[in-house]
Amino acid sequence: MNTESFPSLSEQGKNLAKFTFDVVKDVVNVSKPVFASEEKQKDRLSVCKTCDYYSVRQNRCKKCGCFLTHKVQFEVSQCPVGKW
Repeated sequence: MNTESFPSLSEQGKNLAKFTFDVVKDVVNVSKPVFASEEKQKDRLSVCKTCDYYSVRQNRCKKCGCFLTHKVQFEVSQCPVGKW
């Protein structure tokens, strides 16, 4: 039995839709990089791994439901609780 709690599927869908919109909007703005540097990605993931919302078993955020391996890669990504 999975004891970890994530947002509802509809909330995760909303989060994914907003994230996708932000990435596409960022791609259109060619003055910004799409992907965060490797150092920034590692820093973000380090912060996530110390957070109460971090799911070790699934490498996901229990606040927004995102898979962190992917989320940290995009420059436009934001932590749902403002840690990065």
